[in-house]
Amino acid sequence: MNLRLLSWNVRGFNNPHKRDTVKNLLKEWKCEVVCFQETKLDHTNSTVVNSLWGSSFVDWVALDAIHTAGGILVVWDTRVYEKLDCVVGSFSVSVLLKGVEDGFVWICTGVYGPNDAGLRDDFWAELDSVRVRWVSAWCVLGDFNIIRYPAERHGCTAFSPAMFKFSDFIERNFLVDLPLVGGEYTWFRDSANPAMSRIDRVLVSADWEEHFLDIIQRPLPRVISDHCPILVEAGGMARGKSPFKFENMWLKVEGFVERLRGWWNSYLFLGSPSYVLACKFKALKKDLKLWNKHVFGDVHFRKKCLLSELLALDMREGLQMLTVEDKEEKLKLRRRSSL
Repeated sequence: MNLRLLSWNVRGFNNPHKRDTVKNLLKEWKCEVVCFQETKLDHTNSTVVNSLWGSSFVDWVALDAIHTAGGILVVWDTRVYEKLDCVVGSFSVSVLLKGVEDGFVWICTGVYGPNDAGLRDDFWAELDSVRVRWVSAWCVLGDFNIIRYPAERHGCTAFSPAMFKFSDFIERNFLVDLPLVGGEYTWFRDSANPAMSRIDRVLVSADWEEHFLDIIQRPLPRVISDHCPILVEAGGMARGKSPFKFENMWLKVEGFVERLRGWWNSYLFLGSPSYVLACKFKALKKDLKLWNKHVFGDVHFRKKCLLSELLALDMREGLQMLTVEDKEEKLKLRRRSSL
């Protein structure tokens, strides 16, 4: 069974431009299930979800923020999964999903752990209650706001009681702590005294791991947040032909709108108005594809190059201090990759 699952602390969805950037990135990453943390939305609705997902084949469950603090949103493609049940807690959103094709039932729990150490026992207890609610394979993902080992925080050298309790939770629920491939940290604070830690992760039960073979958990580039998106891939991803997509980046090119208008006015077709409109759109799509490939340069290839450069800088930052030039380059890459 193939799967692309994403966990991402986005640090707020109130900015429409930010939501548009997320929508474009989700189209690139092609995920079936996504868990967002720190939405900072005190009221989540279908308008917001549709502005992120970019497709009508969507369902969702949310834990609304309290006065723009926190918030969790779990979203999935209804062509791939259907919801059987759900429960919303104080720190988590859990959805019982069933595969449309294979009928496999599993629990997807998105978490945003408390920063207050005094609330962590309540956090673990809430997750324990989810485990006993349904007898199914389980995937727990999100921002736990706690590390498991000293090496997961830059400069940390000793275990703490909170780390031991995290491991206790994993062990008593028989969860697998998936390794992070391609990076050491998932959260970065860019400042004069930078901080780095791995507080975002994905935990799965053994039966979940057995069903979704060849699982890889890896960080993606930080574009709009100080957290890396975490992508989980399972199985080979054989996909059909990618649909045509109009790129916002094209609108930044000088003279593009005039070129677009010229193409549109040059198309001459005979027939009913709906037939003529369909033919003109088809011709425009063909011209845009040719222009993108031969004049503008393949936008998808350019985006992948930008994101690869950004991820390389993220990984370097996890190993050493970035130079002033590196930091300036990172800001440029973030701006360009969010178009």
